[in-house]
Amino acid sequence: MANHADSLIPLDINANECEVDVAYHSPKERGPEIRDSDENDVVPTPQNGMIFGSEDEVKSYYTKYANQVGFGVMTRTSRKGADGKVGYFILACSREGFRRNMRRNPIRSVPSRKQKCEARINVSLCKDGFYRIQTVTLNHNHELSPGQVNLNVHIDMRAKRKLDPEDQTEAQMNKSFRSSAVGNGVYDNVALSPNDCGNYIRTGGRLIGVDGDGNALYKYFMRMQEQDCNFFYVIDLDDYLCVRNVFWADARSRAAYKSFGDVVTLDTTYLSDQYKLPLACFVGVNHHGQSILFGCGLMSCRDTKSFVWLFQSWLHCMCGVSPKGVISDECKALQNAIKIVFPFARHRWCLSHIMKKFPEKLGQRADYKLISCRLKNAIYNSLTPNEFEMTWKTTVKEFGLEDSEWLNELYLERHRWVPTFVKSEFWAGMSTIRFGEIMHPFFDGFVGCQSTLKQFLDVYDNALQTRAEREFEADFRSFCITLACATKSPFERQFQTAYTHAKFLEVQREFVGKADCNMVVVHDEGSVCRYNVIEDVIVEGKAKEASFGVIFDRVNYDVKCGCHMFEFKGILCRHSLAVLSQERVKEIPCKYVLDRWRTNLKRRHAYVRTSYNVKQLKPRMERFDLLSKQFDSVAEVAAEFEETSAFVSNTLCDLKEKLEAWASHMRNSSEAAAPISCAINGAS
Repeated sequence: MANHADSLIPLDINANECEVDVAYHSPKERGPEIRDSDENDVVPTPQNGMIFGSEDEVKSYYTKYANQVGFGVMTRTSRKGADGKVGYFILACSREGFRRNMRRNPIRSVPSRKQKCEARINVSLCKDGFYRIQTVTLNHNHELSPGQVNLNVHIDMRAKRKLDPEDQTEAQMNKSFRSSAVGNGVYDNVALSPNDCGNYIRTGGRLIGVDGDGNALYKYFMRMQEQDCNFFYVIDLDDYLCVRNVFWADARSRAAYKSFGDVVTLDTTYLSDQYKLPLACFVGVNHHGQSILFGCGLMSCRDTKSFVWLFQSWLHCMCGVSPKGVISDECKALQNAIKIVFPFARHRWCLSHIMKKFPEKLGQRADYKLISCRLKNAIYNSLTPNEFEMTWKTTVKEFGLEDSEWLNELYLERHRWVPTFVKSEFWAGMSTIRFGEIMHPFFDGFVGCQSTLKQFLDVYDNALQTRAEREFEADFRSFCITLACATKSPFERQFQTAYTHAKFLEVQREFVGKADCNMVVVHDEGSVCRYNVIEDVIVEGKAKEASFGVIFDRVNYDVKCGCHMFEFKGILCRHSLAVLSQERVKEIPCKYVLDRWRTNLKRRHAYVRTSYNVKQLKPRMERFDLLSKQFDSVAEVAAEFEETSAFVSNTLCDLKEKLEAWASHMRNSSEAAAPISCAINGAS
């Protein structure tokens, strides 16, 4: 009696290590001709009648084809005969089928690959002992990801990826200096030697240019300088030719700034006396809400002049493009420098830095816990500026805190840090910690209080590689896995397909919270309608009603809520969603679906080769690097005359449009091996 087995687990085959032996014959031919296939060979598209020597050969071939095209593979069905040999099986796309949500709690989304994809091959065992593909279905109903194929095989999507022992050993061995892929782009270049770096970098009267620090910095810059012309560094010397300040940024950091540089945090955690390393970091957030580095600086002191030098160096590195918003601690010198270098940027204080100072400033009081609770309630739970001011003043008066210079200064500058004062402007959700949460420095876990510059440079690549791998894994998961919707709203499905997982979960919380909102029409005249949305909330364990005014324009579909969540985080709030549903809007306007959070955009920094490359992205980076060099050689020839320059410029514009059309076709089709010439001609 035949045995039947269903498996929804991806095939456990390493497409990069196995050799695929494949031959193609007409039905009259008997024995397949076995040939070796290099991992870089193009695997032909499956066709009816293909013959293979064994079940493993079929799986190896189809897995490599899937990796080439960009989808995962699973064994859908298999049947064994009486002799125990598999006589029939189906290899399907891992997004085949659909998932039934059996959870009673619809709020918690469960990751799922299922999207009812029908792509598959049906294989059966012939009488001659060979396996033949009987039927082939090529079309997929989802986007493909040929640039991210390795994780289709190597990552279990239900668990967090871990390095195998071999990878961990290799990472440990490469802890010091690895060959890098960045290089030399020096602004205000200073002749640099180990002795120069080893002289004096002063911080609070302490010397850190000792114990190999200077030599390590010199070697690091030289190593990076040799590899890539986009590596940038600048050194500031004092009157005695001693190193005073240093700034550097690698190619990935510079490229990432173009996508995510709208809001930047200056992390000065390591400039405090607690740390031996005087490090300042420019940090932003990517499309997953993860921290991403834009550059590092070593500073001799925290005065205005040093910060001005640091900001000017960083601004020059970023081609003069200033951020729209800057977040920092409440240092006066830093605040003055921001006004000088970034006069048109919004500036706010990091809420995390302020909250961490509460024990230091008020912890000596016997009633500290009660004071802290009351003040934090004013900070986190005040819905309007008036509510914050009233609660703050009442608390200060009740506990006799009028003489606290620190609290008085905070109150005078409340427009720089209190959430209800800053929420009307875009901050990408940065530094908006919830009650009781703590934001950690960018290099947390890699740098300690006693870390020296040499020790920091030894782990620098490891730290950035860890961040890059987390982003790559989040990209892959967002691209290949579909999170279940918590409601039946078509709006939620719109965000489900557009946003990364992290941002979709934020949107999903708003869809779930919409159930706690009740609406009353306050004013309805012409195209403009004003609603009062009353939300049931819990504050300090007690039920409370919060009221928000929402204005909706029926002509241009503008919606504006008094909570300002969209302005602050780029996420539509539950109050706006409730009004849009009430107005029977069929689709969320594109202006409320930000490109910044989209999962399907190709961002340049993912192609840039660095000293801490993500292993799975290496082929893409090599292709990008090769094409960039070829474009440079074309530019050298074309730049000689105005006519040739104009010709190349116009040709590249036309070519870009055709390539974008072709790339879009390739991402949505299984015909990955089609010649590029056909695609370009078709796009014409």
